[in-house]
Amino acid sequence: MQISETLGFALSVIGILPIAVGGVMYFFRVPVAVKKIQHVGFSHMLAPFGIIKILIAVLTMIPATSFVGVILATGWMGGATAAHIRIRDKFVFQALLPILIWVGFGLRHQAEMRALLLGR
Repeated sequence: MQISETLGFALSVIGILPIAVGGVMYFFRVPVAVKKIQHVGFSHMLAPFGIIKILIAVLTMIPATSFVGVILATGWMGGATAAHIRIRDKFVFQALLPILIWVGFGLRHQAEMRALLLGR
């Protein structure tokens, strides 16, 4: 494994870990997570959101499904950003997380990306 792939894997883990941990916390109805999701107005969706977040994290980390996972993570975090903007809450974390995930993906799949973009 090249250094860029290792760095990409590390960035992917760092980027997807908050989504995965949040999913587990939603699924098990951890009080802090319940309070946070009530704040943005989605408390009725706690368990489904938890399952979806865990699924996105798993898809992102499996090499064969990582492209789909990264796209889903980007969409998910876009919705999270919109929810935080709607209630006039801070949203920097929600906006930066997908960038970190995409950079990690690009480094993990550098050879494939180069071939796809440059036709080599």
